[in-house]
Amino acid sequence: MKVGVIGLGTMGQPIAQRIARAGHEILAWNRTPGRFDGLPRDTAVAVRTAGEACQAELVITVLSDDTAVEAVLFDDGRLLTTGMPGLIHVCMSTISDRLARRLAAAHEAAGQAYISAPVFGPPDAAAAGRLLIAAGGPRSAVERVRPVLEVLGRVQFISEDPAAANVVKSAGNFLMAAVVESLRDAMLIVHGAGVDPREFAGIVTQSLFPTPVYQYLGGLLAARQAQGGARVPNPFLRGAEQCADTARKQGVDAPLVKHIDGQSAGRQATPGPAGQATPVPSRPQ
Repeated sequence: MKVGVIGLGTMGQPIAQRIARAGHEILAWNRTPGRFDGLPRDTAVAVRTAGEACQAELVITVLSDDTAVEAVLFDDGRLLTTGMPGLIHVCMSTISDRLARRLAAAHEAAGQAYISAPVFGPPDAAAAGRLLIAAGGPRSAVERVRPVLEVLGRVQFISEDPAAANVVKSAGNFLMAAVVESLRDAMLIVHGAGVDPREFAGIVTQSLFPTPVYQYLGGLLAARQAQGGARVPNPFLRGAEQCADTARKQGVDAPLVKHIDGQSAGRQATPGPAGQATPVPSRPQ
């Protein structure tokens, strides 16, 4: 299959590399140059514009957020891909359900199919084909591109409504935001009692929550707390913000979502001892 890949950042590059190495022809485009190293030259071509990348059966966008997706795909209200009827667009970005609905409507008007397919997993999982892909959109379109997506990991069909997959992604990121908040507070408490936070992290990750998310985040937060380093901001707060927005629109009372969303601005702005906050590497996407 000929596949356009728009966005060759931290996640987009390993995604493009893995699809290309599986034998699919790649038309790759990135907003800034210098991201094409590592793509197989026999199956991947760097194109000059996002529109050229859309001259394919399938286009995958791996852009950072709503603003980036809208900036690349819309031009004066016209979708870049309107020149390619029958195209299937798979958006693997973490975007809002609002934008997913806008994209679905624009593609439907152009005679195309839109699939929201946000992923759970870090870049090394993309490179190894171990992502979990939450796919929402027309089932026939999902099945058409499933062989390509399964090169990247396990595909979980969510709903015929693409936006539902984005709600699932934001809910998952909210849970990880809650993990960071609860671990950090618990470690502050045990550290105040004279306990090494690394010992506490070992107890938590070996018996209470023996999962990769707790093991990675617990180890990182404990080491930083034990060393008295800069405060680690929560990299998953956008998920809480998106969840809070969805809950408001649904009229759902979600107290913990509202609490973490309400704390997000203060948490992100709190400096460490050196006056600067140090971000958590975005390993668990």
